Amino acid sequence: MPSEMPYTDVHRAFLQALSHHGTMSSKQAYKALLGAYARYHDDETVPMEDQVADVVASINNKLHRYNQRVKFVHFELINTDFYVFCNQTESAIDRLQNCYTESELSLFRLMLRELACTEDNKIRPIACLNLTTEISGKAISMMRAEELLEEWEKAGYFVQLDGMWYFGPRTTVEFERYLSQNFEEQMQKCKLCNETVFYGIKCATCPLYFHRDCMRKYLKRLTKCPGCKEMWSFPVS
Repeated sequence: MPSEMPYTDVHRAFLQALSHHGTMSSKQAYKALLGAYARYHDDETVPMEDQVADVVASINNKLHRYNQRVKFVHFELINTDFYVFCNQTESAIDRLQNCYTESELSLFRLMLRELACTEDNKIRPIACLNLTTEISGKAISMMRAEELLEEWEKAGYFVQLDGMWYFGPRTTVEFERYLSQNFEEQMQKCKLCNETVFYGIKCATCPLYFHRDCMRKYLKRLTKCPGCKEMWSFPVS
């Protein structure tokens, strides 16, 4: 477990960078920590990459009283670790109301719906843009929709990969409850940890999905699917 460190200007600068971006990959977080050390640390100490977790632990110790938290997530779609800044005082949708119009939020909700209800949770870019015909409220142009998608991708809400749009790491953290409540039948739960599986691994002989990391640990002890009990044959590496 990460140890708590004295809270300093290094922590404040790191938190400011993370809250500004909303989402950072582990590499980006380490780069932000290096910058904070270079600016605020008293000596020429260079932190190791694994110290990011220690810094985050100290930050979370301060943030919990404000219902805020930095959450670590392993995003299986691209096999990358992320840190996500979360404000837990409001629902994720409510927080977005401070940044976007009701029509733009309608497009965001439609994106969540389409991804949740589509096989493998992915949709083509043209399908995203066509959602502008379904929004409630004032119409949004295709150009504005493209701008919004670019903004939401930078913020970590969505990811574009191989010509398709997917849920992003920030959505898997902030909107997990929203998606589970509104699309209960579509969202899969990992049978091993009972957490939502956004982009995991599917059994070859039954419809169950699992987190890749969960299956990797499970297969070190057993060789059959936890659901159907047939021999597991799909590679997890």
